Amino acid sequence: MAFKKLALTTLFAGVSCVSLNALAAPSAEVTLQGILTNTTCDVTINGGKSVLNVGVLKTSVGEADSDFSAVNAMSSTTVDMPVTLVGCAKGEEGNLIIQGITSVGNNQQDLFVATDSQTVGFMIEDKDNKRITNGSGTKVAIGADETAAQYTFKVGMATATDAPAAGSYSAPILVAYIVD
Repeated sequence: MAFKKLALTTLFAGVSCVSLNALAAPSAEVTLQGILTNTTCDVTINGGKSVLNVGVLKTSVGEADSDFSAVNAMSSTTVDMPVTLVGCAKGEEGNLIIQGITSVGNNQQDLFVATDSQTVGFMIEDKDNKRITNGSGTKVAIGADETAAQYTFKVGMATATDAPAAGSYSAPILVAYIVD
């Protein structure tokens, strides 16, 4: 009887190992991101708060009472995302750029998400209502006699599908001031 239990246990253990190995992939990819800059500026986003709440929106798309006018369009509800630069060299010129993960469901790389398979996330626009794509941004110059500046981006939610799933969403981004 003990031999049958041992044989059965060994069989189950072997099957478990085979099924675990079947799920593992022989390789994986990761994207590394980094920024080099030549500035003394310190960057503060959203007044130093780590969360920018964009609000609560409806999941409908393209209807009269929808927050989303269309797929891949920023929501009608937006919030300001202020960026403050201090400790800069007088007259310095550079670009505020934004890096993050973007949805594979959005070819424009302007839908920032937590994981690239998500179809709901956030879009960011500059003062001219131009969408910011991953790794790009907008030019910001420090005044000739100034060592600080402020710029405000506009942030809203967006969806890459006409049937977005209800839920709570977030997207980590990095904002940097790049001076060549």
